[in-house]
Order: sequence, then structure tokens, then C-alpha cells
Amino acid sequence: MLISHLSPDLVQSVLDALPVPVFFKNRQGVYQGCNKAFTEIMGKRSDELLGMTVYDLSPPDLAQVYFEADEALMSAGGEQRYEAQIELPSGERRDVMFYKAALKDASGQVTGLVGTLLDITERKALEMRLADLAQHDALTGLFNRRAILAYLEGLHQDRRQNLQPVCLMMIDVDHFKVINDQHGHGVGDEVLRRVSTCLKGQLREKDRVGRIGGEEFLVVLGSTDLPDAQGVAERLRQEIAALMIEGSGLSLSPTVSIGVAQSHAHEVDWAEVIGRADAGLYQAKRAGRNRVVVANQALLAPALKDWHRE
Repeated sequence: MLISHLSPDLVQSVLDALPVPVFFKNRQGVYQGCNKAFTEIMGKRSDELLGMTVYDLSPPDLAQVYFEADEALMSAGGEQRYEAQIELPSGERRDVMFYKAALKDASGQVTGLVGTLLDITERKALEMRLADLAQHDALTGLFNRRAILAYLEGLHQDRRQNLQPVCLMMIDVDHFKVINDQHGHGVGDEVLRRVSTCLKGQLREKDRVGRIGGEEFLVVLGSTDLPDAQGVAERLRQEIAALMIEGSGLSLSPTVSIGVAQSHAHEVDWAEVIGRADAGLYQAKRAGRNRVVVANQALLAPALKDWHRE
């Protein structure tokens, strides 16, 4: 049996039984009908909705998105699916997926559209949480190795095109193995968390810091020349040295060694810059730890690591 042969009341009853919002519009974008689920989510009675347009029902920014999508669909015919937002009567905005299809008469002319929407707010929130977990170190909350190196790669390519240098720091917690062996991994984890918090608190919004493995951190400084970078590194060293981790008879003040390097316009990629900063860090360790060493262009790491993204 074709729907056209069913009574309007029966068709409306069937639509109202559906748990998902359904709506109809004519070619001018005026609402011609909907089901109970749509009236509930919009906070309007069905008789109020009839004759409205998206501009009557939704805030201007959202209405413009719907209008442009509707026009594109009814101009081309066929079907449409896209993500957008809706605003509830309470003012809360929810993420939704719209599914729409053009309606045609017997001659094939588009006469309007039918649409439905699916609330995907929880799914989008989960996607954001998973993306955040993929980018951040679980212990410290800093960027993980992959994320900080990806950021540095993009920044270095941009700065090379503009002939602007990139300054960065390699930071290593001194005697970390001894801390773990003498006080346990719980204390070692607390040291890493406290050092991470100190780094985040002392750096500017445009700077980036990541944990690249174990007790090693990489700091990327935005718009900073080498003398200023050295000053930032020295301030970080002093702030970390002032930390005091206490509890259950424990009194521990961690220190860090820092290597500082600046990129050069001729360098092919950021791995060369990290190699020099790593060499500066190695030299700081050999010189007694708890110090800052600025790497010069000729300084090479004793055992250059593979810093390219895995």
C-alpha cells in the first residue's frame, strides 16, 4: 500500500511513533509538517511550527547553515547528510547529524524536502576525549612524543619559509634512576608531575612542551631569539631546583639539565635542531648537571638519536 493512499491521521500517527525528529519543508523552506519528536526538541507545538522558516525557529548563525544546506539540496535534488548544531529552548546547543532528501512531484520537479536529525553530542565528546588522549601523556598531561614532534615539524617548516628561527630546549631530570631506585617509582612519578606542572606554569601560551620519553622533555619556544631562550631555560632550571617534594620522611628537591638550540635557515628539518639541543644537554650532564648549555652550530651529539616521528 502506497503512503499516498493512507489517511493523513494515520501517516501522522506513524510519524509520531518514531523516536527520531522528522520534518517537512516546501520549496521555499517553510515548514509543512513534523512529528512529535521534532516538536519536543524544538519546544514548539506542531501548529506553531507550521509556516515557520529556519530563521523563525533558530538563531541567525545556525539558521544560515540550515538555509544554505537546504538550498543546495533542493537545487541539486538527491540526498544530503551533514553535521551541525541545534539550539534547544533552554539555550543549550547540541551536536546533530542531519539526514535530508529532496521531495519531487510526478513530473520530477523538486517540491521540498524531508529531513531528520540524530543527536551525536555524546559521540562528539567521546571523539574529543579520545583525540586528547592520543595527543597527551597520561602521567603528566603534556603533549606526548608524537604530538610535540608533529607540532615542531609544522612550526619549523613555516618558520623556514619566513626565515625565522625556532628555539627549543631539551630537558632531562638529573639522577632520575637514583630517585626511582631509592624512593620508588611512585616518588619518581610525582617528580615528573611536579616538573611538568612547573614547566607549564612558567612557559607562555605560545610555547609548547612535551614529554618525549622517560624523564626527558622538549620545549618549543615561539618567537624567541637565542639569548632570550637561554634566559627562559635558566629561569626554568631555577624554578625546578626550588621545588620540594616531601612526605613520609621524604625530602627531595629535583634538578634538571637543559640544552638550548636555535634553528638555522639552511637546515633541512627540525631533527638537526634537536640534535644540537641534545648535544647541549649531554654537555650539561658531563659538566656536573643542574645547568644550562647553549649548543652552537658546530656542536654535534655524541650519539645522535633518531628524532623523526615514529
